[in-house]
Amino acid sequence: MRGRLALWLRAQWEAGVFQTRADISMFVLNTVLVAITLATAAYLMVAAILANFHLLPYPFASALSFGTPTTVLIAASVSALIAWLMGMAIHEMALSRAKFERLSRLDSLSGLLNRRAFIEDMAEKKLNGFFVLFDVDRFKLVNDVHGHAVGDAVIVAVAEELERVFASPHLVGRLGGEEFAVFIENDDRGDCSLLVEEARRSVAARRVTGAKGPLGITLSAGIADRPVGRRFEAVFEAADRALYLAKSLGRDRTIHEDEGEGLLEPSRRVAAGGRRR
Repeated sequence: MRGRLALWLRAQWEAGVFQTRADISMFVLNTVLVAITLATAAYLMVAAILANFHLLPYPFASALSFGTPTTVLIAASVSALIAWLMGMAIHEMALSRAKFERLSRLDSLSGLLNRRAFIEDMAEKKLNGFFVLFDVDRFKLVNDVHGHAVGDAVIVAVAEELERVFASPHLVGRLGGEEFAVFIENDDRGDCSLLVEEARRSVAARRVTGAKGPLGITLSAGIADRPVGRRFEAVFEAADRALYLAKSLGRDRTIHEDEGEGLLEPSRRVAAGGRRR
C-alpha cells in the first residue's frame, strides 16, 4: 500500500499536479473525499459487525446518527491537514527541481544557454535557419593585460548585446570561453547578414572598463546554413571553418561558409588553420 502511494505521488509530481496552490487545493479535496469514503465505509462495517454480535454499547440507529457524522468530521479534518502539508512539501520540491533544471541549462557567467542546452534546443528547431559562431577577438590578450575580472565583464557585455539582437525565437548560447553560438530562425540570408552585422556593431560600440581605461570589443563570426536534417556536427564544422577564415583575414568580420578559401591569398591559407585568439 505504501509503495503504491509513493508511486502515485511521484506520478502526480512528474505530471506537474503540484505546480500551483490551486493544484494543491484540488489534491486536498480529492484526498478528503477518498478519506471520508473509506472511513465511513469502515465505520459502518465495524458498527454493523458489532451490532450483529450485540457488542455495541448503544443502539445501531444511534451509532448511525451520531457516529457517522463524527467519523466524517474526523476523517475530513485529519486527511485535509495531512494532504495540505504533503501537497505544500511536494510543491516546494517541485519548485526547487524546476529551478535546478533551469539553472543547469544556463551558463553561470553570461546567463545564456550553455552548450548542452543550446544544442538540445537547436535540435528541436524543425525549420531552416542559420548557425553562427561568434568569437571575441584577442580575448586572451584581454585577460593577460587587464585581468580575468575584466575578461568576465567582456563576456557579460557580449552576452547582453547578442541576447538583445537575437531575441526569441532565435537562440543564443555560450559554448565556452569566448565562443558564442546563435541559431537564427530565418531562412533569408540577407536578413541573417543584417542581424549578424548589427550584433557585431553593437558589441563594438560597447566599452568595458579595463586596467588602462575603456576597452573596445570586436567579434569575428562564421556562418553556416542549417537546413532541417543537417547534422549539428556538420553545421558546427562549417561555421568553425568560416570563423577561422574570418580570423585569418584580420578579425572583426563575418564570413559565410560558402565564401571559401578563395578569399585568402595563397601565402596566408596555412594561417587559416591556426588557433583562434
